[in-house]
Amino acid sequence: MLIATSVFLTFNFFNWSQYLTELDGLRSQLAATQATADASAASAQSAQLQCLALIKELDAKNSSLKEHEERVTRLGEQLDNLQKDLQARESSQKQLKDEVTRIEHDIMKAISQAGDSKDCELRKLLDEVSPKNFEKMNKLLVVKDEEITKLKDEIRVMSAHWKLKTKELESQVHPSLVPSITI
Repeated sequence: MLIATSVFLTFNFFNWSQYLTELDGLRSQLAATQATADASAASAQSAQLQCLALIKELDAKNSSLKEHEERVTRLGEQLDNLQKDLQARESSQKQLKDEVTRIEHDIMKAISQAGDSKDCELRKLLDEVSPKNFEKMNKLLVVKDEEITKLKDEIRVMSAHWKLKTKELESQVHPSLVPSITI
C-alpha cells in the first residue's frame, strides 16, 4: 500500500506540476493578451482624438470657405455694378457727343438759312462762342474719358482679385488640383 500511495502521490504531484506549468502559461498568455488589449485601446483612443481634431479642422475650413464664398459674391456684385456704371457713362458720353454734333449742325444750318453774309450777327456770335464751347466740351469729354479709364482699371483689379480668391478657394478645397496661382 505504501508503494501504491507513493505512486499515487507521485502521479498527483506530476499532474499538479503539469497543472501549475499550464497555469503559468495561461497567466503569461493572459498578460500578453491584456497588454495587446491595452495597446489596442490606447491606439483606438488616439485614433478617436485624431478624428476629432480632423473634424474640428474641417469645420474651420468649411467656415473659412463660406466666408471666402461670401466675399467672392460681394466682389462679383461690385464688379457687376462697376461694369453697369461704366456702360452707363460710356452711353452718356456718346449721347453727349451726338447732341453736341447735332446742335452744331442745327446752328450751322440756321446760319446758312439766315444768309451767307459775313457781317451776319449770328455768325459773329457763333464764331466767338463755338470755340469756347468746343473747348469746354473737349475738357468735359477728357474728364469723362479719364473716369471711364479709371473704372475700367478698377474692374480689371476687381476681376484679378476675384480670380485670385477663386483659385485660393479651389486650392483649399482641392490642393492637388491647383498647381499654381496665376492672374
